[in-house]
Amino acid sequence: MKTTTELKGENRINAFRKIAKQLALRMSSYEGVVGILFLGGLVRGFVDKFSDIDILVLLGARNHRLRKQLYDLGSATQRRFGTDVDLEAHFIEDFKKQRWGEIDKWEFSKVEIVYDPEGKVKEILEDKLRLPRDFWVKRVAECSEYLKWYCCPTRDDIGTIAEMWVERGDLLSAHYCLNYAVDLMVKIMFALNQEHLPAPKWRIFYSCSLKWQPKNYKRFIKAAMRTKTFSEEDLNLRLKALRKIWQSTTPAIEQQTGLTLDELSKYFVERVLGIRV
Repeated sequence: MKTTTELKGENRINAFRKIAKQLALRMSSYEGVVGILFLGGLVRGFVDKFSDIDILVLLGARNHRLRKQLYDLGSATQRRFGTDVDLEAHFIEDFKKQRWGEIDKWEFSKVEIVYDPEGKVKEILEDKLRLPRDFWVKRVAECSEYLKWYCCPTRDDIGTIAEMWVERGDLLSAHYCLNYAVDLMVKIMFALNQEHLPAPKWRIFYSCSLKWQPKNYKRFIKAAMRTKTFSEEDLNLRLKALRKIWQSTTPAIEQQTGLTLDELSKYFVERVLGIRV
């Protein structure tokens, strides 16, 4: 994850972790607690006045009284220290059955297990985070195909959806299509690094610290997002920046997927859309 020194503001991580560890220690003494996890800023290493203490507790049996005791303890801790405590207590069987979305998978791939005496939590996380072999290839194929349609064609003589809106006289829609294309590009960056997508509020931030990224990625992604007047001139500058990233990314796509862009398009139709050609 990105180093906390790159974020401004007072980092209260030491105080937060001290409170969280004390709370976890007390909760682990309750009979029936089988796992405790730290999430969010406690794991990222940066918390400020906008943050809270994210803790998830797993209970072995369906004991509603115990769960209420844990919530009461979290509330008491919050009142005592004046720090928001976001405590969740789940029965372990319910937790196993939960369906995780993309953001959940990113969050739980970054958790810190602080109490797991029988190894149950680790086993559950490994099972729920297990992916199909072709998961990342499908992600790259889908995002790449839409990116080509919206603004990064494989040939100069192919029109794009963004440019279509210019001809229709709606520059606002054209710029919106570029916003969508930026998000597709960011998704490709995470997929090439085999990383799930974080919540939108963290997406650009963490994309700039991924292990692999094209040269000058941060500079070009800024340029791809920059607009002053929603003019055609601004649109062309944004297109140019986004296409610079795309040109630097396509070799990595072919290397990691083992497919050319044409083969990836066929893969998208057959494996993502399910259409045999």
